[in-house]
Amino acid sequence: MKILVSGWLTVWGAAAALAASPLQPVTARSTSGQFTVRGLPMGPPVFAPRSTSEVSYLRLDPTLTAVSLERIRQALGGELGLPEAWRGPINYATFPALEDHPQVTVTSVKFANGWGYRVEMPELVDKPRFIRTAVSVLLLEYAHRTALTREVELPPWLVEGLSAELESTALGTLALEPGTGISSSAPHVDALQRARGIVRERGMLTFNQLSLAGDSAIEPEHYSACAQLFVHELLRLRGGPDRVRDMLYRLPRHLNWQTAFLGAFQAQFAKLIDVDKWYLLVATHVAGRDTASKWPAAEALAQLEEVLSTAVEVRTEAQTLPITTGVRLQRLIGEWEFTRQVPVLEVKVAKLDLLLPRAPQKLAILAAGYRQVISSYLRQRSQPVRETKVPSSFNPRLLAHQAVRKLDELDKQFEALRAVTAEASARSANP
Repeated sequence: MKILVSGWLTVWGAAAALAASPLQPVTARSTSGQFTVRGLPMGPPVFAPRSTSEVSYLRLDPTLTAVSLERIRQALGGELGLPEAWRGPINYATFPALEDHPQVTVTSVKFANGWGYRVEMPELVDKPRFIRTAVSVLLLEYAHRTALTREVELPPWLVEGLSAELESTALGTLALEPGTGISSSAPHVDALQRARGIVRERGMLTFNQLSLAGDSAIEPEHYSACAQLFVHELLRLRGGPDRVRDMLYRLPRHLNWQTAFLGAFQAQFAKLIDVDKWYLLVATHVAGRDTASKWPAAEALAQLEEVLSTAVEVRTEAQTLPITTGVRLQRLIGEWEFTRQVPVLEVKVAKLDLLLPRAPQKLAILAAGYRQVISSYLRQRSQPVRETKVPSSFNPRLLAHQAVRKLDELDKQFEALRAVTAEASARSANP
């Protein structure tokens, strides 16, 4: 059951509490010491839900707010691999909500030895807003560790996407308030269920649209869903969390986040247009994925065939128009420069991940084989070459040759499975 509070009830309840309560403001500190929360302590709510997963708002008691902020810090650190040690203190101050949608303010203050932050938030706030504010200030604190004077600019999709991702996974029952507890609900099987439903209904936003903060033409719920899909898939890239941390580290040295992003993800994307193409391709597959059902063998085979081929434009003669043809993975690995291979092969791995849970068992085993070969090849080719007097065992041509040989063996299994499937379809059509 969700408890919805109207604006008039919010104003009346806050005013009545101020008039009747002799309570004095208290200050609470989180276990790590990074968060300090000051505000009026609150009694139990009129209705006592079993868990805050059942309410659409939070009543910010200082002590429990400090506990909630600490949980957000730990969840975000686990998602991105952030270090436990912190440098910038974060002070929260709550105030009575005497109007609809009161403003939340985050102020960064530069000191001689670092940065500090002050957050002013109403005592009554909805959960997504609370989580989003905490994620934003924590990302700022990490990015500012190398900033000397200028405040950094965070990508809007990063804050929104990470907040939605954490809320649907690690923070599903986050942010306690007096009289509530953490329910022992089952873990989220599909973290993207909500986002996928919204995208199916309203369509995908482009990467350019995700990069525009505060566009009034885009509904917040729609933006949040698309941002979550983008961040979810970005973190699934090879070394995704490490590259996001690298981007945050680079932010103080660049005038905009786009340059820092491309610097951190240079192995995947040469230009921002490459990000847009990758995002629309991968996210469209994710949005259409239904993990509850299996595909027929013929459809799964067709999907795998599509993954194993890459469309390219070629010219038969210099004066003729280019024609589109399919290139197998073996040719791509054997002939293309590695920097051109990486973004294409990353997408192949993502598509295979989407295919695996919906393919019949034999085809799923085969698809897993392709995924293992591609992932292993990418990992080995990406190893840094060290300049030593001892001859290195790293040999790009040998690695490419080994990958091509393994893919050839898998292709033979694929053709055999396709023949068996075609024969079975023919028998069922002509009993």
